[in-house]
Amino acid sequence: MKICVINTGGTVGCVGDPLAPMSAADFAANSRRLLDPILLAMFPELEPSWETGLAFPESATGTLDSTNLQPRDWCLIARYILDNYERFDGFVLLHGTDSMDFTASALPFLLNAFDAQGTPKAALSKPVIVTGSQVPMYRRGSPDTLRFNTDAFQNLCGAVACARQAVPEVCVYFDARLFRGNRALKVNASDFCAFDSPNFEPLGTYGIALDLDRDLILPGPVSNAVSLAEPAVRAAAKARLDAIAGAIDDWPVMPFSAFPAAYDVGGGARIARLIDACVGTGIRGLVLRSYGEGNFPSGNPDRPADGAIYRALEAARRGGVTIVDSTQVIAGRVGSSAYAAGAWLPKIGAICAADMTPVAALAKLMILLAAADHEGWTRADVERLFQRDLCGEVTVAPLR
Repeated sequence: MKICVINTGGTVGCVGDPLAPMSAADFAANSRRLLDPILLAMFPELEPSWETGLAFPESATGTLDSTNLQPRDWCLIARYILDNYERFDGFVLLHGTDSMDFTASALPFLLNAFDAQGTPKAALSKPVIVTGSQVPMYRRGSPDTLRFNTDAFQNLCGAVACARQAVPEVCVYFDARLFRGNRALKVNASDFCAFDSPNFEPLGTYGIALDLDRDLILPGPVSNAVSLAEPAVRAAAKARLDAIAGAIDDWPVMPFSAFPAAYDVGGGARIARLIDACVGTGIRGLVLRSYGEGNFPSGNPDRPADGAIYRALEAARRGGVTIVDSTQVIAGRVGSSAYAAGAWLPKIGAICAADMTPVAALAKLMILLAAADHEGWTRADVERLFQRDLCGEVTVAPLR
């Protein structure tokens, strides 16, 4: 059982006081010396490979604090996995916790491919388990030593255990729970239980033994004709990924939260001016983090169409910006027709995120937009695909 461990950076690979990242090569050397004997005692058939070939060009060490990861870095990670896909049975991706949920949400849409109807053209057939820690793995010394009583050690061992299973998904493993990657959210900044999956049950838990709920796990490729295990499928997936990597910076998507702000029913609104300013920077997608079930101030509570915010969003939509109605509430789903305060959003062309996390909504929309030219999709295709369940990211999505 060959498992590839890729270190992108983050707390798990930091050492010293103050904490600073070690290089992927130093982390790999420590891991071969200190972790391999433990992992091989747990899993005698295991062949761990501490890969150091992935490097982020914006970093002197080649690794990155996840705060600094860019969308193009998601593409680098996905390409590294595809380039090494044939060599390994599973992948463990070590990652900083700050934007782990963004990367884990993006990778499924980069490693799987679909046609305009949402039918798979390339499907992940091997596990990709993303993990990290709140506490570093190693203590600096001569030589460095392993910090056993940490979430770093526990999370890595658990992630390796999950990567040995036939789970054809991108997942997050953290604090003894395995989550679907595009359902995970960081919910705690300081405790070991840093991640949760508010709208979807964990795929598994690791107590005395690893217990997976196979009924929740995605089925994987329906045939070899769409499996990434096939060289021709993988080659097509790489060509698509390269096209996305070349375009993704041209399709920026940003979140925009509803918040209490002054407005003049007969005139302007600060939120409207902020929306205009954001659109002026060239954004191509706007993920509204609305209140509750998808309610967003229009600027006129009695006649939404006369509100400055309504007009700003309507103008953005006409100008080519795709608008998604999501929610800033951690759990639950958007139902923008339930209240008058949200029922106006579909009228200006906003599409519904249903129970997608706003993190997954942002990553999904950006990748679909960046893939559109390569795939020959229209704007209507992108908006229809956004509302489809492509990789288990949404339970029920309304189709327009």
